[in-house]
Amino acid sequence: MVVDFETMMYKNVVWHTYEIHFSQFELVMEDFNEKLVKANLTIAGPLFYALHNIPFDEKMLIDIYIPVEQTHIPKDSDLFFQSYFYIDEMLMTRVRDNFEVKTEKAYDELFQYAIRNDYQINSPIFHILRGDDEGEWVELKVRVYKEIT
Repeated sequence: MVVDFETMMYKNVVWHTYEIHFSQFELVMEDFNEKLVKANLTIAGPLFYALHNIPFDEKMLIDIYIPVEQTHIPKDSDLFFQSYFYIDEMLMTRVRDNFEVKTEKAYDELFQYAIRNDYQINSPIFHILRGDDEGEWVELKVRVYKEIT
């Protein structure tokens, strides 16, 4: 199921960009965590990442983000910082279990929904990692707009 008119809104967000082979994803997550620890940052929200390309060639360009409690980062950090992160007019769907297989289907569901509703996509695909006592899931979001003719 695709939901219309979603937003992403966070404050004090740190991020870093990676260009990797998809098999290095877990190493990148560890590297990002090490950067957070080295900068002595306190997590204040969900980890999310922007996938700038569908990795058909097995290479990924991603930005990994996380909200933190701090209002600035150390000057020697190789993380980037933004006070506010806000995107509106997004489509969203969720993936639970068997993420590798279901995520590809969810991308298709988002793209087909956009096509059926005459939307143009103008953002990378955002993956927001969520969880509670009942399990884990990923929210997939993409910003869209309608061309005015």
